[in-house]
Amino acid sequence: MKDKLFYTINEVAEMLELPASTLRYWEKEFSNLKPHRTSSGIRRYTEKDIDFLKKILYFTRDCGYSLDGVKKVLKIGSQQYLDPTYELTATLNEMKAMLLDMKSQLEKQN
Repeated sequence: MKDKLFYTINEVAEMLELPASTLRYWEKEFSNLKPHRTSSGIRRYTEKDIDFLKKILYFTRDCGYSLDGVKKVLKIGSQQYLDPTYELTATLNEMKAMLLDMKSQLEKQN
């Protein structure tokens, strides 16, 4: 990641393997998820926004929390609830995305 300052909703959705509609819904559910919007209303996600989305995704997908559960965990402080493998899982997911990107670039060249 860290190539750009801002990412579109479609880029983030692809990165996290989620539909864009899920990201829009999570914006309504989590008050501290407020991506910058251009004058034409296009969402621009920062690294901070993406990190927050990754936490939500981790707690929902990997830990099985409901969105209400995620809100409680984040309110209390996620560190005491984090699985020790969280950092490893996040790193592996980033590596997977990078490898898939490389694969698609190689396929385009052939």
